[in-house]
Amino acid sequence: MTQFDVPRVNRLNDEGLPTGLYYIALSSFLFQLSRHLVLPVYTLYLLSVGATLAQAGLILSIQSFLLIISKIPLTMLSKKIGEDRMFKVAFIVQATAPLLYAYAPNMYWLYIIPFYQIIARGSFNQMAMSRASNMVTIDKQGDALGRYMGIMSTGMFVGPLISSALLVYLDYRQLFLASSIFPLIALGIFIKTIPQHENQETREVEEAPALGGLRKVLKIRNIQILSLIRTTYSLTNTMFTTLFAVYVTQTLGFTESRAALLFSIMGFTNAVVKIPAGYIGDILDSKKVLLATFASLILVYISVAYVKSFNALAISLFLFGVCWGTRAVNEWATLAKTVNPENKSIAMSYMSSIWGVGATIGSILAGYLAENIAFSTIFLISAAINLPAIPALLLLENTDEQTRTA
Repeated sequence: MTQFDVPRVNRLNDEGLPTGLYYIALSSFLFQLSRHLVLPVYTLYLLSVGATLAQAGLILSIQSFLLIISKIPLTMLSKKIGEDRMFKVAFIVQATAPLLYAYAPNMYWLYIIPFYQIIARGSFNQMAMSRASNMVTIDKQGDALGRYMGIMSTGMFVGPLISSALLVYLDYRQLFLASSIFPLIALGIFIKTIPQHENQETREVEEAPALGGLRKVLKIRNIQILSLIRTTYSLTNTMFTTLFAVYVTQTLGFTESRAALLFSIMGFTNAVVKIPAGYIGDILDSKKVLLATFASLILVYISVAYVKSFNALAISLFLFGVCWGTRAVNEWATLAKTVNPENKSIAMSYMSSIWGVGATIGSILAGYLAENIAFSTIFLISAAINLPAIPALLLLENTDEQTRTA
């Protein structure tokens, strides 16, 4: 079997995609659901424990910085001890970390918990996405990753919906306790499906030495361009998700439940759009899709800065989710089409780390800017930060025609 062949057992559905893809996507959905259940009120939780906005930004920046420095080492560790074992560790850590938040006696614990939680957050995503990507051939990368990310991202709107309902009855600490159950369910699904699907459906890929593969990956123009646009996007996205709940509750006077509902709208469109966005990226030029996405994103940030009503903000966050999901799947599909399978996991680890670079800067800026300028001005600054993505994307090579170079 060559590295571009797909075993016959993979062709078990009308789309020609392996059933194992859906099992790993379901496990990823439950893994992420625990995070998205508390994300809409996470900053409010930090404030309730006694943190200032600046301290909340610092805590979030620690989490982002840990993502930067942990992705590649944890990927190398997973290769050494075995990905299946690392998957199980990640599920367990993701299930137990919320317990630490629920029983944190003071805000200083919140500086320490991320060092434990990073074992899961720093290892899971790139392992799961690389496994899903390596199940299919190059011509189906957009479709396969669109479906995987669409299912996985469903947690972005299911989580806030559940949060919105539970917050009527639970406080923040109890909400963390409720979130811990989902990774345990995911672990059960993962363990049950490994014997049936892992050895049969994952394409045989000879992994290249990590550091040598990374050097090759970093020389590719598309990777350099993706690094730039991912940094600008993650910077502004982190500022937005950090401050939006505070903005609508403290400035606009919305309830916490309504703030969570707005996050749910954004998460819904983020998840739903990924399947058609991935398919369109396979049929059309991903470069054009990404250009349209970033142009729309800039307009969305401007609209959020000026609209004040719940309905208007709901429309803006609906479009924000469309941009988020379309960008994500086409960005990852471009990477998957650009690099060879043997370098894919290290390339995905690197690109995940790049998100952490922007997120770290965004977290620090969020806390500082929120205490010094108006929220609406911060949203306008976010629009300006994404402007360089437009000329950068014009230099992106067509991944459907180019020969993989690393």
